[in-house]
Amino acid sequence: MDRLKNAVPFWGFPAIIGCACVVVVVLIVVTSGGSGARVAYNPRRDQPFQTSPSAGVQAQNTQTAPAATAPTTNSTLRVPLKGASVETSNTLSPGSEVPSGGSTFVFKGYGRAHGVGLCMDGVMYRAKDGQSYMDIINYYYTSVTVAHIDDSHTLRVRDNGGAIHTLSMKDYLYHLVEEPDDYPVEGLKVLYVAARTYALNVIARGKHAAQGFDLCSSGDCCQAFDPNKDLSHYPNSIAAVNATSGQVLTYGGAPIDAAYCGSCGGHTENNEDVWGGQALPYLRGKPDSYCSRSPRYCTTKEISVGELSSRLGVGELKLVDLSDRTPGGRVRTVRVTGANGSRTIKGKDLEDILGFRTTRYEYSFR
Repeated sequence: MDRLKNAVPFWGFPAIIGCACVVVVVLIVVTSGGSGARVAYNPRRDQPFQTSPSAGVQAQNTQTAPAATAPTTNSTLRVPLKGASVETSNTLSPGSEVPSGGSTFVFKGYGRAHGVGLCMDGVMYRAKDGQSYMDIINYYYTSVTVAHIDDSHTLRVRDNGGAIHTLSMKDYLYHLVEEPDDYPVEGLKVLYVAARTYALNVIARGKHAAQGFDLCSSGDCCQAFDPNKDLSHYPNSIAAVNATSGQVLTYGGAPIDAAYCGSCGGHTENNEDVWGGQALPYLRGKPDSYCSRSPRYCTTKEISVGELSSRLGVGELKLVDLSDRTPGGRVRTVRVTGANGSRTIKGKDLEDILGFRTTRYEYSFR
């Protein structure tokens, strides 16, 4: 130490000590900060809805309201739900040879619409049999989680006339017209949990963002919405919205695509088998015997061999092959064979010829 003091000037020794301290501090900062994961800012996840007091549904015809973003769910209020795995339906007839040119096809179509997610006819009869809304959700949606949001957050809905309404999530749900008010109470709870979730999913996907609103009022595109709905005639629906306040369904921390249809016709579908795209783990097809109790479960259509032959353009029909089906029983393609050859058409094409609202059909003869 004495040699060091003699070799270094008086003013230089403190400088050496100071430099050593700086090096130690830098090493500590680098070591402590390097192991943490960096999370990129995601405006749709991190930015809440813009809120404002709601005094009913007010149309905005000239100004574009601020875009809504999906709120962060409250992870402290989660209830795990477990669903069944996909089950295949192989009970429908693949078709048979045409007995004669004078025969008549007797087609039966089961259910209506796409068949993905909730079957609202099945939901109704499950609720009538005493199942709770959580039991029902648990059956139709596979392995989802219940989380909570603030129903006062606002969103923008374009009505059928083109006006854009800014209203809270709660008011939006109040003005949906998907099911009648005499629908079973537990079934209404299922509907509004699904509808709230579906709305968030649409906003997160930015389905209508480029058009200046969040959701439309069409039941075929988004959800059926009526800004002029007289709420005094819907006490049960209002009560169901309030009873499920803020409840949404999530998978992997995000609101699910909570699809629902009027009647699945006895079996729901995997999303990819109907719409294509990536398989969603929570939208798995499964049998639904409750649906068969509905008066709209089955529709019958008779058509002569001669008439159907003329519509299909292969000469007098010999065989209508319906064996190419989805796991849920919906017809993907139809192979028709006649006196003049064969051709393949889409299951939807034959659905349109028959006037059905489903591709889950089969036939016999008389």
